[in-house]
Amino acid sequence: MNFVFDMDDTIYDLMEPFKKCHEKLFAERVSIDCKELFLKSRIYSDIILDREKEGKIAKGAGFYERIRMTYEYAGLQISREDGARFEDAYRYYQTTIEPFDFMEKILDYCRKERIPIAVLTNGGSERQRRKADVLKLQRWFEDDWIFPTGEIGFHKPHAGAFRAVEKRMNFCPKDTWYIGDTYRSDIVGAAETGWNTIWLNHRESECPEEVSRATAEVRGGDELFTLLRKLHLRI
Repeated sequence: MNFVFDMDDTIYDLMEPFKKCHEKLFAERVSIDCKELFLKSRIYSDIILDREKEGKIAKGAGFYERIRMTYEYAGLQISREDGARFEDAYRYYQTTIEPFDFMEKILDYCRKERIPIAVLTNGGSERQRRKADVLKLQRWFEDDWIFPTGEIGFHKPHAGAFRAVEKRMNFCPKDTWYIGDTYRSDIVGAAETGWNTIWLNHRESECPEEVSRATAEVRGGDELFTLLRKLHLRI
């Protein structure tokens, strides 16, 4: 049995840097709840990532477009200067991220039990490996167990991203479980590749499909830890 983890909002709280930036810069200018705004930003991030892959957005403009679309949803027009201020603050707050407490327990358990593990995360190599360093993921993962999709050439949910991990880690699809928080990128992508999936739906998002493709869904870290131990002890 193998466990492969998403990183953003699965291993650590992605909302925390966003929330700090929002409160510092724009909270007094919009009435929308920060959680709702954050969830919209995740949707727009996937849209922008697709447009970047297609060459429809100029290099370096992706972050601004994400923030512009996010605050446009809240009724606020963001200038490029505003976007740059948000990006600068966001990059700083990302240097203070830490793993979820429950994820530390899970990863400690995996290493103790010698369960093969890896990370597959959307994003560029430099940015995602910098996060891995801040999170001190080397406590649990060798460098070549961490797979930013920018190094692979395919972004989730493309099957090529998952196949690359299979090949380099020598994982069998039917024995591999992918744990992620984003339904489209994580659950749909892994399921279409033949992997088992656990949707860590701790933001309590609505499933966008009538029937969920997740093998299992959990709403919190304790529930996830319990499930992973049960799966491991079945062997």
